[in-house]
This record gives sequence, C-alpha cells and structure tokens, in this order.
Amino acid sequence: MMAGADVGFRDAYRYRDSTGGTVYVLALEVIQVGAAVACVGLCRPWGEVVPRWVPGLGGRPIPRRLPLVLGGAGDALLYLVVYSVAFRFARAALSDPPGWTPAQGMSPGQTWVLALAYAPMLLWPAALTVALVGYRRGRA
Repeated sequence: MMAGADVGFRDAYRYRDSTGGTVYVLALEVIQVGAAVACVGLCRPWGEVVPRWVPGLGGRPIPRRLPLVLGGAGDALLYLVVYSVAFRFARAALSDPPGWTPAQGMSPGQTWVLALAYAPMLLWPAALTVALVGYRRGRA
C-alpha cells in the first residue's frame, strides 16, 4: 500500500500522501514487529537472559516479573483492541445500510483475501496468554 501497489483499499492515498499517515503506518509496523519479537522471547532462552551482544546488559538475567507484567498489560490491551475493532467492523458490515469498513470499495475476491489475512489476528491475544502462562511455569 505504501509503495503505491493497488491493494483494493480505497482510502490508501490518505496514508500514502501525508506525512502523518506515513509516520502512522510505519510506526504501526515497527510496533507490530517489536511485539512479535517480544512474544518469541517468551519461548526462547534470550527471554530469560539478555543476549551477550547487547552492550552493558549482555549476560544479565531478565527479572522474572518484567516480561509477565509488560506482557500481561500488552495482552489486556490486545484483547481490548482486537475484539473491539472486530466487533465494530462486523457491526458496520452487517448494518443496513453498511457502515465504513476497510473492505469498502474492494471486490469480493479482495474482501476474502483481506478477511483471510486478518482472521489470525483474532488468535493473537489468546496465543499471547498461553505464551505468558508457559513462561510463568517455565520460570517458576
């Protein structure tokens, strides 16, 4: 979308053509990748000890509660955001007349691709909860 490819999103120009929109999309991508890496850290050894290549902190143990507190807060926020957005889009799509959704202006095929691409997002909060419980049990 940001590179100008037609992804079917009618309002893509609003994000592509403004500095604020570009910063928003890029910041969102950085936050998503950072959160994904932090989730993987709950399952990997570097989630318990800071990697040696990190200057000044390498080799130090990570306090047991830090990932649980930060991950728990992030998980609660994920539940709130993911399911409230899903509920709002479902309500908009099912209302008469339909309200705005990102699929507005897309062909049926593009709408299916959008739905299939974003459906796994509904599992992320529950998967993070499982990872946090596993981290807690593994570090107990």
